[in-house]
Amino acid sequence: MLELAHKLADSDSKFFGGWVLAGAEVHIHGKAQQLENNILLEKQRKCIMQVLGTAADGSEVKELRVFLVLPQNSLGTKTAAASEPQGQLLCKHSFSVQDVRAYVGVTGDENIIHQGRHPVIPGLCMAAWLQQKLQLTELDWRISFLAPVFAGDELYVYGSKQELQGYVGSSKVFTIKI
Repeated sequence: MLELAHKLADSDSKFFGGWVLAGAEVHIHGKAQQLENNILLEKQRKCIMQVLGTAADGSEVKELRVFLVLPQNSLGTKTAAASEPQGQLLCKHSFSVQDVRAYVGVTGDENIIHQGRHPVIPGLCMAAWLQQKLQLTELDWRISFLAPVFAGDELYVYGSKQELQGYVGSSKVFTIKI
């Protein structure tokens, strides 16, 4: 997943500075020999981008499609609604500022929201961590990011057969349809 995030970061950082990841679809079914970046929709406050990975035979083996929005309010100013986790606790993790810096170093995602002393954790950083934690080499995920996660927040991930849910405290911060 990190190679897909790295290719995505090839986009114009001036254009996407301050934008947030509202959702993503990730499909991984093999090793890609070539990655291609495409902008599928570009509007004033929203954008859909795609990274396609093809195998040596030309078949599509990886895809990352992201929905980016430019928020009107500062991140973290709206409180996410409290809800009860569904499923069993799979794992928990607290991302540090150093974790964010390491992710930015690997992917090149230099969005301003991932910088400073209390950065927003990149959504794809959380997804890549979860993929590694669950030891998944193939996946089909549809991710909705509902609220920001900041460095130092304790992220709890719960799972059922159809869905993974991320929580910080009693606030649901993402869902992943599997």
